Amino acid sequence: MRFVVAGLVITVLALGIWLFWPQENVVEPATTTVAASPTTTVAPTPTTAAATATSTTGPESHVVTTVEEAEEILRELWFGWFEGIYNQNIDRIREVVILEETVQAANDLFGQMAFSTIPTADAIQVNGLQILRSDSECLALFGSLDVADFRPEAIGTSGVYVIRRTSNLWKLMTVWTSPDDLWETDCAVLLP
Repeated sequence: MRFVVAGLVITVLALGIWLFWPQENVVEPATTTVAASPTTTVAPTPTTAAATATSTTGPESHVVTTVEEAEEILRELWFGWFEGIYNQNIDRIREVVILEETVQAANDLFGQMAFSTIPTADAIQVNGLQILRSDSECLALFGSLDVADFRPEAIGTSGVYVIRRTSNLWKLMTVWTSPDDLWETDCAVLLP
């Protein structure tokens, strides 16, 4: 099982770097920083990253039933990823991803990933999203992300985003290239 997880981590890292690495004419990030939102003190509302990551309809479980809700969860998780890299904030990355290898991959991008402006959740466009699986512990989505508003050199492509529920939060686990890939195994992996 460890080899499967290790393979998935490598796939996610390669895909993340390929999807979001600038092609040419790198623009250095602005020096302005944005403070991360605390997840434990903010009441759930649909307009903040931390609130979307923690929203629930019950005390322990939640099943996503609409594409709109799935888009918002995906958008807020990727916003946390880009905000964490932009601000070089490892704790912000840990708020939105599960695997420590993915946290390390983000850390490796600190100071390397170029931004034309401060990332915002509204600037992340989710296109053609389909819900492949939705239950109380796993959400698998297929679609594409466009982050050109703050990373104009990045080329977005479609992917399968496996999002798992852990400690009553939705967090990104892995990214696969195609719905025909082995993403379903990620929904079965036992989480700490």
